[in-house]
This record gives sequence, structure tokens and C-alpha cells, in this order.
Amino acid sequence: MKKYEYKTIKFVRKGVFKSKFNPDEELNKLGSEGWRVITTYTAGAGVSSSDELFFTLMREII
Repeated sequence: MKKYEYKTIKFVRKGVFKSKFNPDEELNKLGSEGWRVITTYTAGAGVSSSDELFFTLMREII
């Protein structure tokens, strides 16, 4: 039977005028380690608050 491990990572965009946000570098690094994104979600969206973007990843345990 296959076994998996999971990881959740958070990226934060701060300020009212959000800076350019590009998580590709970190996700590509994790992808090269065998991690796959299985879901994403945001939290804290709103004026004068930080937007948090969460990625849940999984990979097979070998």
C-alpha cells in the first residue's frame, strides 16, 4: 500500500497595495523534491490586512 506525507506552506502578501506575488520559485523547489500541490486557499483577505495564501502539498513516501 502506498503511503504519503503532507506539508502546508504559507505565503503572505502585505499592505493595502499588494506587491507582486510569485511563489513559483519555492513551489518549483518543492516539486523537484517530489512534492505536488493538492489544494490552495486564501485567508485574511481584506483592506488593511495581510492576504495569506496556503498551499497543501503531498508526496509519496518511498
